[in-house]
Amino acid sequence: MHETLFFICGGVLAASAVIVSLVGLKSDDFPGKFMPVVIIWFAIFAVGAGTFAVLHGKDESKEHDPEYKKASEELTRASTSGPFEEALKEESESSEGESSEGEGEEPTAEEGAEEGGEETEAEEAGTSEGVSAEAGAAVFSENCSICHGATGEGGNGGPDLNTMPLAKTEEGVIQQVTNGGGGMPPFGGSLSEEEIKSVAAYVVQEITQGE
Repeated sequence: MHETLFFICGGVLAASAVIVSLVGLKSDDFPGKFMPVVIIWFAIFAVGAGTFAVLHGKDESKEHDPEYKKASEELTRASTSGPFEEALKEESESSEGESSEGEGEEPTAEEGAEEGGEETEAEEAGTSEGVSAEAGAAVFSENCSICHGATGEGGNGGPDLNTMPLAKTEEGVIQQVTNGGGGMPPFGGSLSEEEIKSVAAYVVQEITQGE
């Protein structure tokens, strides 16, 4: 309603201004004695337009008050720690506490014994499978046969292993392969400990028939 009245008053003011301008251009005496009437006319509609503009602004503010209030609450919630945030925080801390308690439970003696037994068996199986003369044969073929020959009797710059004292014992082979020496490069940086032990077992058991 106030918006409609505002536009009416504004329209009347605009139309009046145009009419007064046209009449003033045609008549030199205008407004003459009608000056007070013209002034009052413009004053009435100017005051009316201003009043209805203010009232319309208040109406708009009332209509949008719920939206402004909601936006203000969201901003306040984002910048401060209210009851809602505190409730969420307490719930989160409670969940974390329960999770920590569950993780902190120690296994029973029977469970520990079973786990320990499984780990021991796995370690023993891994050791027996990882270090063997059979595994060493593959390591020897890939890394040693180039110089010592396929059967360890030499031929490509490497000596016959049967003539090497260090090749008679696994400890000696491990030392020679790891550190090198006598023209042989060290393999400690390229072969794993298991591979070196395996090739030592192969050399002693299958080639030199040592200890």
